[in-house]
Amino acid sequence: MSPRIDRRALSKLGSKLQKDAGPAQARTPTATASAVRYQTQRNADVFQGAAPLGLARGVLGDTMAALNTSQVEAPALTPEQQASAEEAQVEATNRQDPSYLTDWLKAHPDPAQQAAFMDRFFQYGTEAGQLLDQVSEEDLPLFSAALDAAYRSGAVTLDELTAAVGSHHSGAVNGETHETLAKIIAGTGNPELITAYAQRELEVMMDSYAPDPARSVAIATALAGLPPDQLQAFLKDNPDALGHVFKNLNAPDAAGTEALGRLLDAASAIQPATPESIKLFMDSIGHLGDNAESRAAAARFFMQHADAILAAASDASGSIGSEGAGRLSEFFTRTLFTEPSFEGQEEFHAFITSKLSDMQAQLEAEKDEKSPSQETQRLARSMGSLVGAIEGGFLLSVEELNKRNEAVKGVTGLLFKLKDLLPSSSIPGLGTLQDLTIDQIQDWVTDALKENPDDPQDAIPFHVIFGESISNPTLRGLYDSARLTSLENRELGLSP
Repeated sequence: MSPRIDRRALSKLGSKLQKDAGPAQARTPTATASAVRYQTQRNADVFQGAAPLGLARGVLGDTMAALNTSQVEAPALTPEQQASAEEAQVEATNRQDPSYLTDWLKAHPDPAQQAAFMDRFFQYGTEAGQLLDQVSEEDLPLFSAALDAAYRSGAVTLDELTAAVGSHHSGAVNGETHETLAKIIAGTGNPELITAYAQRELEVMMDSYAPDPARSVAIATALAGLPPDQLQAFLKDNPDALGHVFKNLNAPDAAGTEALGRLLDAASAIQPATPESIKLFMDSIGHLGDNAESRAAAARFFMQHADAILAAASDASGSIGSEGAGRLSEFFTRTLFTEPSFEGQEEFHAFITSKLSDMQAQLEAEKDEKSPSQETQRLARSMGSLVGAIEGGFLLSVEELNKRNEAVKGVTGLLFKLKDLLPSSSIPGLGTLQDLTIDQIQDWVTDALKENPDDPQDAIPFHVIFGESISNPTLRGLYDSARLTSLENRELGLSP
């Protein structure tokens, strides 16, 4: 036998494929002369899934019952097709080049044929997973469709999928992030596949004592592919899981990923917001860091569910509790007073000022009431807590992050937007807000910081502006008290 031109030994996968070559060696009907049964749903070819495991069944409930169960038969691989599939897999693994797999799948678009291809490929465990983790971004949908088809036909089982997940450290080495594999699985949109994969990654992570940021990225990426109702089910069934995931997402190897942003967007789609989705948001705040995608997604979540977030963080009186105030202060630090800017930040600024203006207008509806309603009193405390958290975010940026210039820029931009929302408000010593230019506002904030370097809260005019706009003295007192409490609790922000 002539030596290989590249002089590389066959990989374990390549060697086994050659040893097992031939239709008679295949273990499933997809590689034999028998037929594969699959179903059609929404005018697309998909397969009837194997009986879901108990875990998947618990997550899915009765949703599988809604699938179209009409049966269609498709031919399995011919001997020639099987030979070409084996050759593609040998070349791909020997050369560590998944383009051979890509080319085969593109040349054989029939879902049944792709299922047979993936069936044989997934017999080789972690080698298959490692190779799939090298697939190019543009080819991810192709592999997602093929994997989903293989699972629905029964050609690839959940056990085989989870066997492709490497043990500890397999996802922590350069080039083996698992993120691409997670994207393929997330792209299937198949709750059973996604849940089984995420739980296997979690299992490996929890079995070790060392951090594994790459695996955390993979888990977050996969879970972001779940439909809203299935993500909600996962969060409810695994209340502590994301705590272990989040703690690794700020590691240097993972800090630039978009995984947390994707997961926040997926959680934001849970309508209405649930205690579990709100917890995910609040727990994520300490891990946003400077990541633009994560901060943008957190801002979108807040805009979508602001009332639910404030309600969840508040006590019966309407005041935000100490822990909630600290976390929201950090949230505003990251979204209002930290660079770089992110897509949608201007929209977020406008939302915050509009929200505050709406709350102030509601308070003014009872400006002449000697005994304001309990609902309005709660609103006054909520508004004071919110303003205090924004101020706390400013102080965290100035005092603890030493990002004074960024903080000044952020608070100046917010104040300037308030000109149209609260035209009668004034800044002490400068006059009516609507008459000031953005440069004048920035100069005032900057000068206040210089004059009182040890007390930067004097440079924050939010409480003055909104406090002056509350005519009812009772409501003003409740507002001021809640604001001070929230501001003092800022020190609970900036989670380690």
